[in-house]
Amino acid sequence: MGGPSSEHDISLMTGSNILKTLEASDRWRAVPITITKAGHWLYGNDRVWCNPGEAIARVDVICNALHGAFGEDGKVQQILEHYAVPYNGSRIFASAVAFNKVLAKKILRKNGFLVPRGVTARRYGNETRYNPESALSGETYEDVARRVLRLLAPPWVVKPVAAGSSVGVSLVKHFDDLPKALERACARDDSAVGSQALVEEYKKGREITCGVLEQFGGERYFALPPIEICPPKSAPFFNYQVKYDGSTNEICPAEFFGAMLKKIRETAVAAHEALGCRDYSRTDMILVGTNLFVLEVNTLPGLTKESLFPNAVAAAGLSFPNLLDHLLTNALERGKT
Repeated sequence: MGGPSSEHDISLMTGSNILKTLEASDRWRAVPITITKAGHWLYGNDRVWCNPGEAIARVDVICNALHGAFGEDGKVQQILEHYAVPYNGSRIFASAVAFNKVLAKKILRKNGFLVPRGVTARRYGNETRYNPESALSGETYEDVARRVLRLLAPPWVVKPVAAGSSVGVSLVKHFDDLPKALERACARDDSAVGSQALVEEYKKGREITCGVLEQFGGERYFALPPIEICPPKSAPFFNYQVKYDGSTNEICPAEFFGAMLKKIRETAVAAHEALGCRDYSRTDMILVGTNLFVLEVNTLPGLTKESLFPNAVAAAGLSFPNLLDHLLTNALERGKT
């Protein structure tokens, strides 16, 4: 838990919730492995400084509670697979692709999903580049904003290409605010190739998230009850603050029925499969009329007390301790093969 990303504190919240739950279990003996913001590995409650191999050698299975860069982008997965330790969640490739919103959108679009149109601004040092869903000519943020305006009408959603928990995300209604939003998103981006911002057309509709849990309910891929997300009127969108301050109304299970409920659940499963996810995922969507747009797929959904995934699991009849037992048991079984 922890890690060097902008989601360090959220990761600590997830890790602490997992530790507290596992410590009450008769089956598991949980030992924390904390990664500092500087990337140092600390083993146990005494936080003994060690290298990754030393920490991993002391455990039978890893419960990955890292969020953001290093934890969700395939990097820690490379380390865990190098040392052949079983772990929960998606493997290297799926983690890397899903964490990069531009790459994930390309794959989803190619597989027939509706996704919002978008353009990408990428910054290398003092050089900012722009092109639809890739990066080309070097420009200032103001020039990039003007080019965005030629392709996409406001309002826009501006977000880092690689980050989670709505870190660095802005809803921009006026052109004058776009350059600063681009700069802010680029500054919070955790992608490996340079600071990048994704600018998407804003879709106004019903915001939905739907989780997938593998090997549950007698199904290979079980779609959990969807959740409708209703941020407070004071918030422009489901941003970082309202995700964790308890002010958002999360309707679980969401009030969808019949064909639409089937469509939401099938979309979540199909997105999980399209990106090659493993164990569990959560797909964020927005319903505009009868059109269901996929916004992104999360390969390591948050497991804090305020997180959406545990609420959906509970609605499906599975307690949080049993969820952890399910994930860790599956990981251990894979380790035996």
